[in-house]
Amino acid sequence: MGGIKWLYISEENKIYKVPNPKNGRFKEIKELSEQDVLKVMLYYRTKNRKPDKLVMVEFDRITLDSQGGYEVTDERNRRMLQNAFQFIYNTPQQLADSKSPFELPLAPSVPSNIEKKALYEFLNQNFPNLGNDAPAIVENAISSLKKIHQKKIDLIKEANKLRKSNLKLYFESKKV
Repeated sequence: MGGIKWLYISEENKIYKVPNPKNGRFKEIKELSEQDVLKVMLYYRTKNRKPDKLVMVEFDRITLDSQGGYEVTDERNRRMLQNAFQFIYNTPQQLADSKSPFELPLAPSVPSNIEKKALYEFLNQNFPNLGNDAPAIVENAISSLKKIHQKKIDLIKEANKLRKSNLKLYFESKKV
């Protein structure tokens, strides 16, 4: 069996456990109202109904509302999917041939060194089994996010080169 734990890391690097969201709405934490926080999702396996092994981790920077709550909106999901699809389904040539401006890839949300340290300490104190695996899992996730982001940037750079080359050829052909 597996499970998910949700955490917020505040601007002061304090960690808050957050109950599982209901209908896309996270429980309010009043003392974090209108703060930017790092939302951490810990995916783990269980043993005897207790967290046993950390499997994967995800990060997202979010801004909590005036009540300290957060709701996943359709607009946010749409924007993220639209951005992802641009890079998943297009080649550099297809992007270069399109008339629209290039959309930059969304930067990955990754924890700072201080946030990582706070996370590791929290896990070691509260979920030692998860804390054992955390540094390797977190660093692997960060490395993977950065590689994917760099591939997207390289795709845009290649598309831009192709577009410039196509424009140059077009204008040279018009001179004749």
